[in-house]
Amino acid sequence: MSAQYDQIGEKVADWDVLPVRSEYIEGYTFFKALGSVAGQDVLDLACGDGLYTRQLKERGARRVVGVDISEEMIRVARRMEAERPLGLEYHVSDVADLASLGTFDVVTAIYLLHYAHSPEHMLRMCRNIHAHLKPGGSFVTYSFSPEFSALGPNSTPYGITMLDFPESPREGQMISAELHTKTPFTIHFSYWSRATYEGVLREAGFQTLTWMRPECSPEGIARYGREFWRDYLENPHAVALRCER
Repeated sequence: MSAQYDQIGEKVADWDVLPVRSEYIEGYTFFKALGSVAGQDVLDLACGDGLYTRQLKERGARRVVGVDISEEMIRVARRMEAERPLGLEYHVSDVADLASLGTFDVVTAIYLLHYAHSPEHMLRMCRNIHAHLKPGGSFVTYSFSPEFSALGPNSTPYGITMLDFPESPREGQMISAELHTKTPFTIHFSYWSRATYEGVLREAGFQTLTWMRPECSPEGIARYGREFWRDYLENPHAVALRCER
């Protein structure tokens, strides 16, 4: 995963404004699942260039730490922090091997767990996430939907296309998706079933797991119309998941 995002570099900034990734769908759903972070300490994993790391701070979080496996992504995030200081910390690490950064009220992760190359790798990630949470803390993530269907509408009109997605994907099968940015690029990740996600998270110590399908914000409906979003909301490429420690 590190290599592919090191190569993507600053192209990811174009991804941040795609219809499906903007505040209309992904951001709106994620922050609805997250709730208020005012006065809380937040660890933002798979932070990329810091898109959500910055928003967490702007929403009133106290200490916000971003972690990503890609040195290039963290370089970009640190440059943005230098240009507009918010008091953010950034670290380069695979979440599965993350050294202790303290404990946090909330851990977040936009597009992380589906990059696990095995259930054991995902379990190491989730145990580290659990260890970084204070008692009663929450882990809120946004990940590829295990229920995305090759028979349903693809996400192309919204900025992302699942390439040759199988009708019956196998556990751990490599999946490819093309992002339709100014300079299109392709990412690769692993397919995992809902049962695998839930089994790993429970083994790591999480108690309550709540899945949330994407919703469109009022602003998104006002700009594009409700009908525009119908196909995506019927077959979303990603979903939110809230896990309680």
